[in-house]
Amino acid sequence: MNEIEPVRVPKDVLEELEVVRRYARTDVLDIATVRYLGQERGHGALVIWIDKHPQEYGRGLLEGFRAD
Repeated sequence: MNEIEPVRVPKDVLEELEVVRRYARTDVLDIATVRYLGQERGHGALVIWIDKHPQEYGRGLLEGFRAD
């Protein structure tokens, strides 16, 4: 049986994701919303990471994220 592994992301991206999640006061499932809030709040590392890793972001919503 395969064990689920959290998606590894750079520490700054994980911190920015948590800030956006708290700002939105919910788990943010919609990539477009996360990107918008990230840009609005000045979290460029998060926006760039999501642009380059949309599938990993979706997987991280299911399996969790872990700082790399």
